[in-house]
Amino acid sequence: MTGPDVNLLNWLLAASPVILLIAAILRLNWSAPRAGAAAWLLALALALLVFGAARDHVAIASAKGLSLAVFVLTIVWTSVYLFNLLHRLKGIDAIGQAMAALTSDRLVQALLIGWGFSSFIQGITGFGVPVAVSAPLLIMLGFPPARAAAMALVGHGWAVTFGSMGSSYYTIQLVTGIEGEALAPHMALLFAPVIVVSGMLVAHIQGGLAALRRSLPIVVVSGALMAAAMYVLAWAGAPQIASTVPAVLGMAALALLARTPLLPRAAANDAPRKPAPAADGQPDARPMHFLLAFMPYLLLIALSAFSQIPAVKEAVENIQWSLDYPAFVTAQGFAVAAEENYAPLRILNHPAPLIFFSIVVSAAVYALTGRWRPRAAREAMRLTYAQTLGSTIGVTTMVMMAVVMADTGMTVLLARGVAAASGPLFPAVSPFIGLLGSFMSGSNTNSNVMFGLLQLETARALDIGAVTISSVQSIGASVGSPMAPAKVLVGAAVVGLAGKERDIFRIVIPYILVLVILIAVEALIVIRLFPMLSR
Repeated sequence: MTGPDVNLLNWLLAASPVILLIAAILRLNWSAPRAGAAAWLLALALALLVFGAARDHVAIASAKGLSLAVFVLTIVWTSVYLFNLLHRLKGIDAIGQAMAALTSDRLVQALLIGWGFSSFIQGITGFGVPVAVSAPLLIMLGFPPARAAAMALVGHGWAVTFGSMGSSYYTIQLVTGIEGEALAPHMALLFAPVIVVSGMLVAHIQGGLAALRRSLPIVVVSGALMAAAMYVLAWAGAPQIASTVPAVLGMAALALLARTPLLPRAAANDAPRKPAPAADGQPDARPMHFLLAFMPYLLLIALSAFSQIPAVKEAVENIQWSLDYPAFVTAQGFAVAAEENYAPLRILNHPAPLIFFSIVVSAAVYALTGRWRPRAAREAMRLTYAQTLGSTIGVTTMVMMAVVMADTGMTVLLARGVAAASGPLFPAVSPFIGLLGSFMSGSNTNSNVMFGLLQLETARALDIGAVTISSVQSIGASVGSPMAPAKVLVGAAVVGLAGKERDIFRIVIPYILVLVILIAVEALIVIRLFPMLSR
């Protein structure tokens, strides 16, 4: 035997942890930690009672899941802490004010903040923070609340996979086992049209077809620059900044191009508005300079580039923390290979240490320049704990569920069934599976955990491009995550529409579906016309 038999009963049993997860979140309104724990326990029971796993097998699989979760969560914890620390020191306010003050043109302001700045924030953190920071700035500039939230939601979707210092990208790369040298550049290429179209959609939300036509030249040029930067960084082995740097370049390009003939003069109803006031409504007697506020991220970019120098990589290659896991074979003949240095935390090739170094250096500079607040570090720690506790438990349990399913043959069984049902149309279905995962969990990372292996095994069963399908899974989850109820709730709360989330959903859903359909078309084209590029 080489694993569980493929029949309807086995397929339904293998699918039941995923079905439970979806039903618990969408129908029973359970939290992600509770739903993830229930799905993991069900996967354990099925592995032991139905799919021939021994107790040490599920223990090994769960431990591997915990190792993978630690790899991802250390990125999340450090990136969110850095953001919260800088926010406590008024640095985020200074960055936002600088963005708002670059232009008085409302369309350009919408693009700068809704498309560029929200994506920059997503590059360094997540958890709805891009919407929580960007939407109030747009409202202060005079944009209607629902549209302000919608622009921030739709505008940052392209930045999610490589955002949060690459946490979602590292998840899909580790779950699928595809080498980063193959996956990251391919994913960046597929993201290119999505980046440009995201900017076009933000313009359309702001002012309809007239705004779209007016902004098209600067959006295309800025978007192309952003896409090129993403590809270069992905190819160079720096996916952790492959959203942050393109967003910064995009904002700079928009600000410069808005002063050229590429942007026609604004209509009368696009009258200039004053730049937004400080986030707390009170002027700061000593506003922080933009470069000082932006310094932690400049340090992070510099450290990321430094870590890619061959001599440096070689010198620190063996400075890491990781675990080895043994091979095993279930009673039904499903073989799992041994793993050495599983999900390693490397000193300069993992984002978390780089973020930590940036925090330490920045804190010293802020102390020397008189910008440090005595309680800032403690307040940022408390806020980070509150923001990430639920996600930490949810990610951990979902990852353990996914690895238990993978290491006991359930994921392969599911993939064979999906392959038989979808056939040649599977590439078009793939991004919607990613969308489903992020919609129900509110997280690109969770979607990759839940469905990454399923998508990979289905691609293998159909003998189609595994790299493309794995990329499309994460891209669909990335652009779909802003449609998740959790993020829309954040958007509604910060713009004063709590209880009226439907107003935001009505705007956001059609635009998100446009992006997912675009990805589906891309997947079909690449797999049908360029099959060698997708393997």
